[in-house]
Amino acid sequence: MSEIKKLPDHLVNLIAAGEVVERPASVVKELLENSLDAGATAVEIELEAGGRKLIAVRDNGAGMDRHDLLLAIQRHATSKISTPSDLNDITTLGFRGEALPSIASVSRMTILTSKGREGWKLTITGGKIDSLEPAGRTRGTTITVENLFFNQPARRKFLRSETTELTWIERIVTGASLSRIDCSFSLQHNKRKVFNLPVVNSPSQRLRDRYDLSAGERCVEAKGESEGTTAELCIFPDKRWANRRHQFTLVNGRLVTAPQVSMPLRDAFSGPAGDPLILCAITVDPSMVDVNAHPAKREVRFRKPYQVESAVRSAIPGIAAHRTESTVAISSSSGPSHISYSSAPYRSSNRISPGAYQTAMEFESPGKHDLSTAESNRNLWEDSVEMIRISGSYLVTETATGLLIVDQHAAHERILYEKIIASVRGAMSAGQQRMLLPEEISVDDHEKSILKIYSSMIKQAGYDFRIVGDTLELLSVPVGIKRGTEALREVVKALSKGAEVSEPEAERIASASACAGAIRFGDKITLTEARHLFHTLFTMDDPFHCPHGRPTMIELPFSELESRFGR
Repeated sequence: MSEIKKLPDHLVNLIAAGEVVERPASVVKELLENSLDAGATAVEIELEAGGRKLIAVRDNGAGMDRHDLLLAIQRHATSKISTPSDLNDITTLGFRGEALPSIASVSRMTILTSKGREGWKLTITGGKIDSLEPAGRTRGTTITVENLFFNQPARRKFLRSETTELTWIERIVTGASLSRIDCSFSLQHNKRKVFNLPVVNSPSQRLRDRYDLSAGERCVEAKGESEGTTAELCIFPDKRWANRRHQFTLVNGRLVTAPQVSMPLRDAFSGPAGDPLILCAITVDPSMVDVNAHPAKREVRFRKPYQVESAVRSAIPGIAAHRTESTVAISSSSGPSHISYSSAPYRSSNRISPGAYQTAMEFESPGKHDLSTAESNRNLWEDSVEMIRISGSYLVTETATGLLIVDQHAAHERILYEKIIASVRGAMSAGQQRMLLPEEISVDDHEKSILKIYSSMIKQAGYDFRIVGDTLELLSVPVGIKRGTEALREVVKALSKGAEVSEPEAERIASASACAGAIRFGDKITLTEARHLFHTLFTMDDPFHCPHGRPTMIELPFSELESRFGR
């Protein structure tokens, strides 16, 4: 066995740097936190090559004198805590005293700082001081980090592309800007401006500036509370992405990841149309949260995590009070329900049953509707509704305010999606339709592996099949599916994407089935089938969008018709 030795300081610093400095975004985060803790009201970040070649952070904060500057590059030297009890009540972003020495040990760092009188310039290479000399600078600090991981080629090799590293940095800077709206932030990459955020008076305005959103872009805000812990939500329901990268959680002004926050938000607002732009700001007693759980301080632990989750969930119904045409899901004690938003709700005329619209329009859990009454009136309504089909693809009828035009493919896609996903999740059965004769599909080893892994979920959706050699025999498909083999192929393709997409497997199965198996644009259907499709659409949780987020219908108001005819 090797002899135990005390590690030299430079090796200790390299090990510590591995915990604190994971990528260029880690450097930006630590330097930004120092700037904000120093009281900066303006921060400029300049990058080259995604931060690999250059990271420069300039601020107008308190600055340092010569003595503080020399201490700042020593491990565990900090002005933010002094006693063990301080760890129980941390109100600053930084406190560990590890950032600067860790960054300095894996880069060429220059610090130029001044308290407003004399300035100092310190140059360090690989953790060793090269020079310290007087220099001119106004009040504040500029820290320049060059050639990150130059002395750790293995670490440098694992950095991602410039675009990926820049994306991480953009998220860090955006999070910091949301925590301090009284400070201006600018980010520049390869001499090109990424964004410039002036001082604002609200987080919603900061988000508008950051994402170039117009004043007319809908924003919904709500607040929840639980035993002294508050959660403030700011959501742009129409701004959606295929992942949750643009959802920010702040705990006492610190950008973190916290499942107590992300899970209720995902349950409430994620869906096939994507994930909206969200800011959730949590305010909790500092003594009730441990920010010292990870060297990078990106994760926190709550003494009473249920309080945080409860505060978030109590804020979610406040979002529902602002109904718009976007649709989001909200969890309830009886399971997932959906909130239909409409800034100009459809008003049913005497030609269309009010009950048909009520099911889709009102903010209620589906279980609360009097479905028996709706069912008893169903046949009468379907026979009496006046409807025409145009271009072989659109269903047109009249409402109290105009003409309602429904895309038959998008409508059928929404119906199939909701029925299949409910079946996969066990809420209700989508039903099966037996194939008159089994249809055969050739499958390779990868496809057979996918079918084996997800066999129970696929069969729960309504498919039944057996595999013999390299051939799959399709025996049954979910009720309503028009092209079973094509739908199942799309399901396998969607499941093969694995971790490449954030969409849960149940949603992938339902979405792929609905897209491939729905009535196509231009398919001929009878008027009776069209009426039934129209009625069924308005019993769905979200009748307004297909699973991909496209509208299933549009309304042409009478006022627009009158305007076009010059009335």
